Amino acid sequence: MTKKATGPVWAPGWALCRKPATPSEPDKFANVPGGDIFGFTSGTDVGSPGDCGVAFEFSGRAGKADGSYRTGTLKTQFGATIADNFSVALSPFVTYHHIRNVTDLEDLSRTQFDGLSGELSYRFIERSAAMPFAATFSVEPRWARVDGTSGVGVTAYSAEFKLFLDAVLVADRLFGAVNLNYAPAVQKTDGDPLGEWVRTSSTNVSGALTYQVSDRLFFGGELRYLAAFEGAFLNHKVGNAIFAGPTMLVKITDATSLNLVWTPQIRGHAIDTDRRLDLDNFERHQFRAKLATSF
Repeated sequence: MTKKATGPVWAPGWALCRKPATPSEPDKFANVPGGDIFGFTSGTDVGSPGDCGVAFEFSGRAGKADGSYRTGTLKTQFGATIADNFSVALSPFVTYHHIRNVTDLEDLSRTQFDGLSGELSYRFIERSAAMPFAATFSVEPRWARVDGTSGVGVTAYSAEFKLFLDAVLVADRLFGAVNLNYAPAVQKTDGDPLGEWVRTSSTNVSGALTYQVSDRLFFGGELRYLAAFEGAFLNHKVGNAIFAGPTMLVKITDATSLNLVWTPQIRGHAIDTDRRLDLDNFERHQFRAKLATSF
C-alpha cells in the first residue's frame, strides 16, 4: 500500500524504522498501490521515510535443450526508506543447482552461499494530478560466488541499472508498468590457472498489466524480452528470448503480501542454432515467489 510522505525526513541509525509522527494525508489523485503487484516487473513505489521491511524472494529457472536442469536462488532482502523518495536494501543470496545430462554442463546437485548485493532506489518523478506516471531509478551492485547457469564456483562482480515506470490506467482497478534494465558483469572461474576474467552484459525490457480484483487480490500478465551479450557494453549479442505469463499478488495482511509469477519462454534465438527457443543462454521456464512484510 502506497503511503504519502509528509515532508523531507532523514532517518538516522537508531530511528531508521520509526514513522514520522505527523499523520499522512489521503491521496488526492489516483495512485498505483505499493508492493510487487506486477511480478518480475517492478513498480516505482519506494515507501515513506521510516518504512522498513524484509522480503524472501525465491527465483527459479528450469529446462534446457536436453537432460534435467533446475536452479533456484533465495534472495533475502532487508530494506528501508531513509528519505523522501529514497530507499536502500541489502541482500544475501543462496543458490541451488540440479543438473543431469545437459550438454556442455557438468552434472551437479548442491546448494551454496552466493554472495551479497546492495541496492539504492530513487523516485525522481512523483505522480500527481498533472503527472499520471511515476519513475524510479535503481542500481544494484552485486558480488556473486556461483555461476548462474553452470553452478560452478566463480568470483563475479556485476551492477544492474534499472529504470521503472508505472501508471494508473483505470483508477482503483487497472495498473501498468514498464522496466528497462542493463547489467554489465565480469567473472572468473575459481581454480582457473589462467585466472581469465570474462566480461558479459545483459538487458531486460518488460511490461506488465495488473487488475485489482479486491483490496487484497491482484491478477495480471507480464511480457519480458531478455538478451545476453559478450562484452560489458552489449558488444556482441549471443542470444535473446521472450517470456510471457500470469502474475498474482495476495495481500495476506496490511503489512504482508505474497507475489507469484510464472513466465515460460515463448520465443528465442541463440547464435549458431536453429531452434525457436534460446535454451543456451536462458531456460524454458522462469518463475518467482516473493513473500514480503513491512514494519
